[in-house]
Amino acid sequence: MYLIPLALFMGAAVGLFVRGSFDYLLATRVVFWPIPVVGVALQGLVGSGLGVPYPTLLTVISMVLIAVTCAMNLHLTGASVILFGTLLNLLPLVLNGYMPVTIEAVVKAGIADYASIDLVQLGATRAFESGGETLIFLGAIVPIRWLNEVFSFGDLVIACGLVNLGFRLFFPLRETATYYDEALDYDQYRDPNQPDPFDDYKPTETPWTQPPANDTGSTAQTIAPPKPQPGLDILEGSAAFDPHAEEK
Repeated sequence: MYLIPLALFMGAAVGLFVRGSFDYLLATRVVFWPIPVVGVALQGLVGSGLGVPYPTLLTVISMVLIAVTCAMNLHLTGASVILFGTLLNLLPLVLNGYMPVTIEAVVKAGIADYASIDLVQLGATRAFESGGETLIFLGAIVPIRWLNEVFSFGDLVIACGLVNLGFRLFFPLRETATYYDEALDYDQYRDPNQPDPFDDYKPTETPWTQPPANDTGSTAQTIAPPKPQPGLDILEGSAAFDPHAEEK
């Protein structure tokens, strides 16, 4: 089962080989990345052979954590494929309490022959089929002789998703956008018929015109007083009167 995580490193190696870059990996946004770390650690603990209690329960918990993380990171290439493969493995494990393995697949994989099949030691969450299992076609029934291993269809789907994910982490289809670039796209929400007020803006130009300087070099301007009208005075909206008429 340790061959499945190697698919991620294989895809990453191919991505770097075709002139990928670590900058893309550093710019990748993974939502709640500690969750899959815990899930992978639980699967590694179950498969370590230390005889941990409740191996099926721990494996189910780890698969659920990985599936939830993939569902929250569907923006990553390959996450949806890994999610689908994880669900394929989760169904027979939950319904049967273990992952059923066929004897024919073990023999075709070159692990043992029919005479020594009883000596084969399966994983903590695997057991030979008894004939009454549910969804046996989702069990470990796919032998790969050159690897001497038996896989399920879910394992193969997860491996394809990991290869794709590892490759695109270092060689994405496009430039990796930040969270704010994806959330705020000005061109997406702007009305095409509405003119952009910043089209003619040039930061190098002076936004106002300097007033001309006078002879003394000062830029201040003198405002001429209003011309008086002789014989007419206005007081608080009253009618006009001639002050010389009262002296007579």
